[in-house]
Amino acid sequence: MKKLLITAIAMMASLNINAQIEEGNWYFTPKLGVGLVDLSGKLYDPSKEEGTYDPTLRSYVSFTGGVEFEYAMLDQLGLSVGLNYARQGSKTSEDVFKVTMDYANIPVTFNFYPIPNVGLAIKAGVQVGFAARKKMKIDGVEYNADFDRKILVNRWGRAVPVLVENEYSRQFNKTDFSIPLAISFDYKRIFVEARYNLGLTNVMKDDPEKSKHRVWQFTLGYKIPLGD
Repeated sequence: MKKLLITAIAMMASLNINAQIEEGNWYFTPKLGVGLVDLSGKLYDPSKEEGTYDPTLRSYVSFTGGVEFEYAMLDQLGLSVGLNYARQGSKTSEDVFKVTMDYANIPVTFNFYPIPNVGLAIKAGVQVGFAARKKMKIDGVEYNADFDRKILVNRWGRAVPVLVENEYSRQFNKTDFSIPLAISFDYKRIFVEARYNLGLTNVMKDDPEKSKHRVWQFTLGYKIPLGD
């Protein structure tokens, strides 16, 4: 494994890629990909007898996509801000329980390019996410964990449809903080990245397991310089 890693780095260093960022420049990268999403901890269900089901939470594949703006502070150090959509959550075996949450995420990372004139970057930073939609499936029954549509009568006696947050939604935290760690490589503006988001926020407010998001993301994009 060590020899393979050294060989791969040597091959990248030998390429005339011209993908190194240049100090003072801005770069725009739209990207799409997939996520391998999971939650830490286990599922506790007091209605189930011990041994009647497997409470272990498992990962599943989801979709992610977004954009990233990067400013080259130095030739080998950049600062990027992104905006992306990501579906996150987890499930148990045979989908006895499944939770899916859509997030609008804003990651901010420092990007270090260790090898001059090669598009390899190592990234770390912080991310804040805002939950946009939440759904749960329990024993095959799907529950909306967002808003219920209700009809209210205004003071003029007219029926007005409104959205009211339901009891399931109130059990979830609306904001999620995490630490993104990533490695990326771009060749002739083609951009590939592997990223791991380590969740810091409990997904649900009253969860004895204090489950947090654990998200792998693999994306493909196109890196566009915005000026000289």
